[in-house]
This record gives sequence, C-alpha cells and structure tokens, in this order.
Amino acid sequence: MRYLLNSAVITSEGVYEYRLVSPTEAREWLRAGGWESRIGYPQTAEWIERLSGVRPPLSREASPMQPQDEALVVRLRYRVQDPSQKGTVPIGEEDWEYGILRRLR
Repeated sequence: MRYLLNSAVITSEGVYEYRLVSPTEAREWLRAGGWESRIGYPQTAEWIERLSGVRPPLSREASPMQPQDEALVVRLRYRVQDPSQKGTVPIGEEDWEYGILRRLR
C-alpha cells in the first residue's frame, strides 16, 4: 500500500525508515499513482496540486502501515505558531519538506 501523508505518523508497531526526498522525487512519486490520501489540511492538498498537478482528496482516516508499505510525507518544515492561523498564513515553496516513510517489518 502507498499512502500520502501530511505528517510521519507511526500508527503500527514495527521498524521504519524515513528519508528526505527532493521536490522532483516527490512529484514523480505522486504522478506514479496508486496511493491513498491521508491529507487532512486543504492548504496541504492545494500545495500538492501545485507541485504535481494532482489534487489529493482530504481524509483523516488512519494509515495502518504493514511491512513493505510506504508513504510520501508532505509537511511544513515548522509548526504554525498560532493554530488559529492554520490555512491563512502565506506559505512558499521553501516552507515544504518531502520524505518517504517505509515500514520495513
């Protein structure tokens, strides 16, 4: 299974690896398809669409990763200081980070 996440949340016990990837690698991963969205924030979904041309649906379902599952994590490099400002603060390309989370076992 392949997931699209807005944070590297570990929902199942196991051994994982996480590595940062470039925006180009993230774009290729997205365009390859076959993933399920667990993106919970509209602003993140909008950014993913700008990055890749693909608009992920919003979903807050759990992502119980099994061995060999992987996820692309698209997240801000920092926490928004005032939670009431989420989704209203202008965010640029340099504010995003991309990583691949893989459950090994």
